[in-house]
Amino acid sequence: MKKLMVQKQTNIIPLMPHASIKYIQDPELKDIYDIVNWNLINRLLADQHYTPGKRDFQPVHFFRAELLKNLKYAELSYRKYTNNEINNPERKEYRAFIGLKRDQSISHSQLSQFRSDLTFNKLVNVMVYLICLFLENKPLSPSTFYAMDSTELAAKTSPYPLFKMKLGDKWISVYQDIDADVGTRRQKRDKSTFVVGYRLHTLTVIDAQTEIAYPLLSILAPANHHDSNFLELLVDFGKKIGLDLNIVTTDQAYGDRDELEYIDKKHNVTILNAPKELTQFPKHVDAKTYAVTKNASCSVAMVYAGCDPQYGHEFHCTAQAGDCPFEGSCNKFRHIPVDTGVFGKIPYFFDGAQKMVAMRKVAERTFNLIKHRDGLEPLRTKGIHNSTVVFIRINSPKVIL
Repeated sequence: MKKLMVQKQTNIIPLMPHASIKYIQDPELKDIYDIVNWNLINRLLADQHYTPGKRDFQPVHFFRAELLKNLKYAELSYRKYTNNEINNPERKEYRAFIGLKRDQSISHSQLSQFRSDLTFNKLVNVMVYLICLFLENKPLSPSTFYAMDSTELAAKTSPYPLFKMKLGDKWISVYQDIDADVGTRRQKRDKSTFVVGYRLHTLTVIDAQTEIAYPLLSILAPANHHDSNFLELLVDFGKKIGLDLNIVTTDQAYGDRDELEYIDKKHNVTILNAPKELTQFPKHVDAKTYAVTKNASCSVAMVYAGCDPQYGHEFHCTAQAGDCPFEGSCNKFRHIPVDTGVFGKIPYFFDGAQKMVAMRKVAERTFNLIKHRDGLEPLRTKGIHNSTVVFIRINSPKVIL
């Protein structure tokens, strides 16, 4: 992707006249228009046998029209949006941002067809380009790590299923949006426990110096899929597109012991989360201070000496000669296996680990923006494909700006 970015992209779409560009006065729209290489976007979205010289509209025109809708008019239906905003001659700024000529117009059916033609490969290519653009224009500090979290998205459908059918020993419910399903949400005072819709799982990079989170990769799935199904998938995805994944913080819903070990061995990525409450606490360890002793008769706290790949965390005794009554019969070291509690791959008793787990919550701010300000909560489109397309569009400018 970086090789494509340095190549000169020409003769793909005609440049807009300078007289049209001057109408773009909105700071957000102007920054997006100036930063992004739209010729490259057009190349990534075009089909293999695309002939731009024979087209009145390029894929990038529809892409910018969709992007504008989610930035400014997420709550509008496509019919009202095209009639009142895109095809309105008085909206010179919006028409200039899209790149429309004076006599050109875009219908809601053309935008619907454009969304339907967006394949997974096209969406991924655009997303990877925008991530590269983000890392190029906004270099992060050396103190960075990654976080993963999820949020529910209620579908704009009837909460009652169209019909139910039994497959084996399980009942299957089918809703108006056939991709949506019933899942549980975090306890909220004004909402029910169950939600019909999707869950959005997002991998975010966090700059520890500024404490700002930037969402990078996301997977949209029905709400009845558990969070743990997507941890290794997103880590693998991030590695394959070139992200320098090192430490990923998650909540307690992600990953069991075997999965964490598998991710560490396969991807060389350490998963750090708050200790799971169900994990059995090791013997002879203080539950409040996490001080480790050799046995029940020992009162001298041991010091951490590192993690052995085979035996786990190693602790050494700090007792001086003559201070310990068991000095002649004690080997003065102890191993504690790696678990999903306090003694994870990165022990939770380290101050740095606790700070990273606490800082993970800044990633939740991006969900609030994505859902309530940028348009996923009042989403008018239906279906997992359309919802994924909308998310990539609204998330992309937030990453690069």
